[in-house]
Amino acid sequence: MNKQSVNISSLVILLSLLCFIMEVCIYYFVPQRYIAILFAVVCSLCLSHFFLESSLNYDYNFIHASFMVITSLAFGIIVYIIQPNQWIKYDYSIIVLVLLNWLIPFLYCCLRDLFDRGPRFDDFNLFFHRMSKFFIVIYILAILKQYFITPFVPPYGAPEFGARLFVPFMATAEYIEETARTGQSLVPVIVYIAEIACFGVPFGYFSRIYLRKHHFIIRLFACFAFPFVLELLQQVTGLGRCAIDDYVIFLIGVVAGTVLYHIMNGLFVSVTTRDFTTDRGHQQKNLQF
Repeated sequence: MNKQSVNISSLVILLSLLCFIMEVCIYYFVPQRYIAILFAVVCSLCLSHFFLESSLNYDYNFIHASFMVITSLAFGIIVYIIQPNQWIKYDYSIIVLVLLNWLIPFLYCCLRDLFDRGPRFDDFNLFFHRMSKFFIVIYILAILKQYFITPFVPPYGAPEFGARLFVPFMATAEYIEETARTGQSLVPVIVYIAEIACFGVPFGYFSRIYLRKHHFIIRLFACFAFPFVLELLQQVTGLGRCAIDDYVIFLIGVVAGTVLYHIMNGLFVSVTTRDFTTDRGHQQKNLQF
């Protein structure tokens, strides 16, 4: 690593640290959480653009994204542990900040690679796989927490043994019908469904990427087996809540993630005539051959 690379890496960490401090200050002092979220989006976009244009390399955006995710995740864990606390409250906007700190650099670099008409920027493929594997590690930690430590809990009690226990959405549909009839809010059940579905999206997206060279049957088996194993482990260990609805909702998220992959890949194929997971240099060698 040369002196210039060390200087740029130090600058990346310094600016990322300043951005993180500003996010924490806004979260602490401003009650309106959307302001902190808006600041995170704007700041991350500006820094991603600056790092890419100044280095002509995607590596420094990975350093920026990983630093921001790790620090904001540590902040969220600390705030969560010290609850209840009258000075600082934990809410889901912290999770949004963690996701945005990863998502904005990722999407920005994907768009730059998509519309880059020449070999101006290097190593997007390496950046993509680094960002993906980094996200998968965080995703596994989130799975452990949300399925076995603080599991998803629907706004209704566990159904008794019978059809409601084995027929997908039977208990949920009855709850929605009863709630609508009594004029109560449907927000709790919508949030419950959305949370589980969101956990299925990354699995569908990344399993389609990293199992793309395997047979369709193997990919299909992985999609059905993973949520089944999660539910089975909950049942065996007694941690969390094993439910047919959770399994089906997760599968819906997997389908959404797979569709997201095909949309993104189709966009790259139509614009750049290559798979977005294929390195630009590898494509040029094939064209020359």
